[in-house]
Amino acid sequence: MNIFDHYRQRYEAAKDEEFTLQEFLAICKQDRSAYANAAERLLMAIGEPVMVDTAQEPRLSRIFSNRVMGRYPAFEEFYGMEEAIEQIVSYLKHAAQGLEEKKQILYLLGPVGGGKSSLAERLKSLMQRVPHLCTERRRGTQPG
Repeated sequence: MNIFDHYRQRYEAAKDEEFTLQEFLAICKQDRSAYANAAERLLMAIGEPVMVDTAQEPRLSRIFSNRVMGRYPAFEEFYGMEEAIEQIVSYLKHAAQGLEEKKQILYLLGPVGGGKSSLAERLKSLMQRVPHLCTERRRGTQPG
């Protein structure tokens, strides 16, 4: 494969697709993520947690005080950030439900070297996993 074929494949993969309104509504019937908001799409990409009982492991029981905590497979290489990830997921769940968090900005605050940029990069890559569908008005047409 030469560089032009590689570029063509990347272009085809990133190219926007156009659907008629009927096709879009048919997609919405089958796939709930077609009309999901940003928080819902991010929660879909993060997935469900794997529950870990820290009382079963002596090393973890001292760190997490024998709690049952959720570890998300999407964040498996983030060690020691379980509470921060749980807070982010909680924020996204409330935003997806349309509560107060929907109107707020996710702000990562912490010391230098705490992993804020790495978390933001992971959230960005997760956001790109679930495609976003939207409607478009053609230029020169009247609204309505």
